[in-house]
Amino acid sequence: MKAAIYFMSIILGAQAATLNAAPRPQGAVSIRTYNYAALPAATLSESRAEAAHIFRQAGIVLEWVECRVPGSIDGAACTEPLLVGRDLMLRLVDRVPTAGARVVALGESMLDREQRGGVLMTVDVFPVRAIAERASAAVSILLGRAIAHEIGHLLLASPEHPRLGLMRALWSHDELRGAKPAYWGFSSREAAQMRETLRQLTRRAD
Repeated sequence: MKAAIYFMSIILGAQAATLNAAPRPQGAVSIRTYNYAALPAATLSESRAEAAHIFRQAGIVLEWVECRVPGSIDGAACTEPLLVGRDLMLRLVDRVPTAGARVVALGESMLDREQRGGVLMTVDVFPVRAIAERASAAVSILLGRAIAHEIGHLLLASPEHPRLGLMRALWSHDELRGAKPAYWGFSSREAAQMRETLRQLTRRAD
């Protein structure tokens, strides 16, 4: 499988986008979550709520499955085969970034270049926590946005980063602290594309 990893980053300077009205939910995606970062349950719940809110605005419902990780007795075994287009995998890790890096990647998505799709994404809690503290932002909100961004890459089957909206590559501290306007959602085109992809995959699966 030819695969590539695509990143979402934080850096000074970005733009804002226009708010779109929320369409009626038309699709559902299950997110199998592997909490290797041992994130507290309350923080994880709040971050999921933020990601779910973003996707609800795009007409898509997110369903969460807590999967067991080594050293823990909590969560499901998650041994069932993944359903194409319906099940995605989220790894939460806690890794120290490279010292002195100006651009810090909060997450990465693995896409198959030939199939133009993927199921695996990773979000790093360490830089999320550090950046949220510097920007005086809530860790759970920033984490939820990072998760939604990576889910977006997988559902859009694209590594592209537009100039505006949640899927932009660069987020600024001013945007995170609310000192600069920013739109933390999907464009109407992105939302429609994801819903259509889910409809097509559902028809094939049925």
